[in-house]
Amino acid sequence: MASLGRVRTERQGRGESGVLRQFAVLFVVALALLIARNTAPVREAATAVTTALVPFERALAAGGSGVSAFGESLAEIQRLRADNARMRDEIDRLNVENVRLREQAVAAQQSAKLETLARSIPLETVPAPVIARDPSGVLQTVLVGVGSDAGVRLGHVVVSAQGVVGRVSEVGPSYSKVLLVTDPASTVSALVQGSRATGIVRGQYGDTLVMDWILQTDQVAVGDVVITAGLSVGEDLRSLYPKGLVIGTVVALDRSEDAAYKRAIVLPSVDLRRLEHVLVIKTS
Repeated sequence: MASLGRVRTERQGRGESGVLRQFAVLFVVALALLIARNTAPVREAATAVTTALVPFERALAAGGSGVSAFGESLAEIQRLRADNARMRDEIDRLNVENVRLREQAVAAQQSAKLETLARSIPLETVPAPVIARDPSGVLQTVLVGVGSDAGVRLGHVVVSAQGVVGRVSEVGPSYSKVLLVTDPASTVSALVQGSRATGIVRGQYGDTLVMDWILQTDQVAVGDVVITAGLSVGEDLRSLYPKGLVIGTVVALDRSEDAAYKRAIVLPSVDLRRLEHVLVIKTS
């Protein structure tokens, strides 16, 4: 046991001696460098080391700048994407707003025309929107958004700012069905505005009307305007349509030399396929 103690003591002594020697060596080296730092060999060595390290420092600086620039580019791309998304949203909003304003302008213009027409008719009128139509054109009727609740009755005449549309053929509380003037079941007593030639305008399948029972001696020409005649016989028989409403324009004539009457083809003044707002005239 005494031998083991002596061995441990010797090892500890040698370890402490080694540490002291390393410290002494480092101290001497540091002192030598401190004393010799301004000597020519040390300065030359320092310059050489610095020169050798400069390319590495430049490379590291360039790498750092590149990483920084790449990060800035990513941030700029994200910002541009966000700005682009906001701009698209704003463009969509402005497009919707533009459409809404244009529709309001069209509706206001149509309403103004109907109000002007209503003031020119010496009868009570009710404005109404067209709410449904047959897209195929087979059924010559439309639905309008007023009915018996607004005082609309069977036989009331329907017009637009351009002229005659038709007459009410069915009435509900909040809607009415209008038989268009182009329907084969529709007939209107009419006259040519210029020559005052009279006849009966009836509908036919298609976009035109026929004016029958025109005397051969009556003057009728292409381009003449045809209006409602508003004829009546006493108090028992009278036309549903007030006098002076525009029906259409003569576009062709059918002359039969051996007949006492001739006929005219009339183009309606109203584009019934694009009808949006009408006036219902309370004729009775």
